[in-house]
Amino acid sequence: MNRLKLIFLVSILAVVNLGVHAQSSPIDKVAELDDVYSYYMPAFMIKGMVNMGGMDILKATPIPTGMLKKVTSMQFIMASKKKVVKKAQKILKDLDDTRKYSVLFRSSANKEEKIVIYSYPANRDTFSEAILVVNEHDRQLIVLQLLGEFSMEDVEDIKDELRDDEPETTVTSIE
Repeated sequence: MNRLKLIFLVSILAVVNLGVHAQSSPIDKVAELDDVYSYYMPAFMIKGMVNMGGMDILKATPIPTGMLKKVTSMQFIMASKKKVVKKAQKILKDLDDTRKYSVLFRSSANKEEKIVIYSYPANRDTFSEAILVVNEHDRQLIVLQLLGEFSMEDVEDIKDELRDDEPETTVTSIE
């Protein structure tokens, strides 16, 4: 009987250990790479920055202030060494798993910069995780992971912010 309990206990521990390792997200894997800058901000820091106007780290992102009020935590990740960027890109391919993540926005209008916004869980009107991936021609990779309670309207606000950053094209007429 004791041997049966021991086998059962070892089996339970193995399953729990397997579940813990399987839960590591692609974002966490990228953040753990060498030569990657990773900065985590809990909600109280974000709210403090929004209230005090000290949003230097956030100015480089297209996240509207209204959406920041919904964020419970945020992780900013940046890689700028070519080998690390390539390695991170391979890891981030897991975000294309449509059973877990949805692609909400994809832009490659600028040949130098590709932007993708993912949501987790997949295929829902509201979601708890928004992931913004900016890939600057394999030279720099920026990942912004936002946790909170978001909707498609929030994604539309980000898309509008991205459109505002695009250079305007002017049309001149020849007379």
